[in-house]
Amino acid sequence: MVERNVVVFAGKYASSSTVEHVEAVAGEFPHWRITILQEFPPRHWRKYLQGKLRLLRRQPISCPLEILAAILRLAAGTLARFRRRPVAGSTASPALPESLARLTLPNVVHRRVSSLRDPEVVSSVRDLNPWLGISLGAPILRAPLFRAPELGTVNLHKSLLPEYRGMPPGFWELHNAETKTGASVHWVDESLDTGEIISQRELPIPEYSTPDGLKVQLDVLGTETLLDALHKIENGCLVGTPQTDPGRRPNRQPPWLLARKVRRRLWNRRRPKHTPPALLRTALKHVVLAFYVLLWVPIRNRVRSMRGTCHTAVLLYHRVDDAFLDSVTLGVEQFDRQLSVLKRNYEVLDLASFLQTRGRPRRRPAVVITFDDGYASKYLAAVLLRRHGLPATFFLSTGMIGTDQPFSHDVQRLGKHVPALTWEQVETMTRRGFTFGVHTVNHARLSALPREEALAEVAEAKAALDFHTGPTEASRCLAYPYGKKTDISDDVRQSLASVGIDWCLSAYGGVNRPDWDPLDVLRCGCDWSYSSLAFRAVLEGWTRPGE
Repeated sequence: MVERNVVVFAGKYASSSTVEHVEAVAGEFPHWRITILQEFPPRHWRKYLQGKLRLLRRQPISCPLEILAAILRLAAGTLARFRRRPVAGSTASPALPESLARLTLPNVVHRRVSSLRDPEVVSSVRDLNPWLGISLGAPILRAPLFRAPELGTVNLHKSLLPEYRGMPPGFWELHNAETKTGASVHWVDESLDTGEIISQRELPIPEYSTPDGLKVQLDVLGTETLLDALHKIENGCLVGTPQTDPGRRPNRQPPWLLARKVRRRLWNRRRPKHTPPALLRTALKHVVLAFYVLLWVPIRNRVRSMRGTCHTAVLLYHRVDDAFLDSVTLGVEQFDRQLSVLKRNYEVLDLASFLQTRGRPRRRPAVVITFDDGYASKYLAAVLLRRHGLPATFFLSTGMIGTDQPFSHDVQRLGKHVPALTWEQVETMTRRGFTFGVHTVNHARLSALPREEALAEVAEAKAALDFHTGPTEASRCLAYPYGKKTDISDDVRQSLASVGIDWCLSAYGGVNRPDWDPLDVLRCGCDWSYSSLAFRAVLEGWTRPGE
């Protein structure tokens, strides 16, 4: 392959998604030498204050409230840092690099510049003799810079063009109750987001989307769209589809009050309509949970810490998806918030580290994150986990991976097929540090099968995992489908060692004390109905009635 010089233009506040995009491009095109030029302009306080005053004149109510909210977030973050206790020990964390400067890839070089409009920067770009420029979250580029590469510069825009020019990704589509959004890659020209479109992909907007949740989905779609466009360019497809004039100005960042109104409207769609008696029961439940989490748990954990008998909560997720509200689904933004809670308050262990601690004193509550089944949304969950630097193990029903075969419980409850992961995605997640365990081949209820057939379901699934991900400690773990005590027979459980399984995980609730049973590791499930308070209670051993 022909070696090429490629330059990436990025702004000061490059997000995690920008790091993901560059990492993906560098991995997909290892023969490209990529130079990142990231702008870090000096702060001019006079211009900054003038800009805030102009914003205040346009938004006399929203602007002060936005500033107040920012101050409160800053204060809360500072308080959380002071309260945060150091994590005892270390775990395998498949963390995304914190910034573009932290990328350690052999074909990527990072450079800081004070301004992408500086003539010296433009001259240095010409000296690199780049074949192509890529704009990822960069400020508006001027013609001398975006025309410096031989072919010009492309931009990744996380909305459908030409209808939704400007920013922010996904928000105005939700505001306007659109049914679809998408990602576009276009050539950069003198106007904002008006160049010829090289590649564009649509994303149906899930029914229960929120702005932050939809943005994560657009980040993943953006990576795919960018790679598709770059492959086209490398293969000589340089002419794109001209854009029509949508007849309206590019979108701007919404006023704080409008953004808050849209978020509240979208979140309210998730909340069930309660009758007055139900509201009373919910209020009483929150009082009990608050007493449990805020008063009882700190005292109990302090006593257990001195004795070395703190617990480990093994969390069980299935889908991270805004398309459903059911007992196996969690919203994208909700999952992101839960990961923040875990990172801030608990020692999050990878499954292998947890397995090695059996019988040892535990001085601090810990958490292990697991997923069952093998839905395609796990790839999205892995993106969020990696941004938080948290490990997880995914238990797969291997017969569903890379096929159109539906899970029977989805057909019964939803009446349709929910897509599963592909083996390519599984291997990508493995390279990023995630591990995979056994969930049978066909999501079989093992207690309903003869002993030999049940063990064959486990053995075949383990062999498929070992082939695609390599033998690991996680692949010696079985999370049996449905997970109740009656869903696996004692005979099958005691025979698991004969097919290479050393640990067996359930799904009927509860947390694990240091002397947990290797063939009955307890897990507690999470779904969309859990409030932040209920989530904290579950982590501390609270179980629902009947569990």
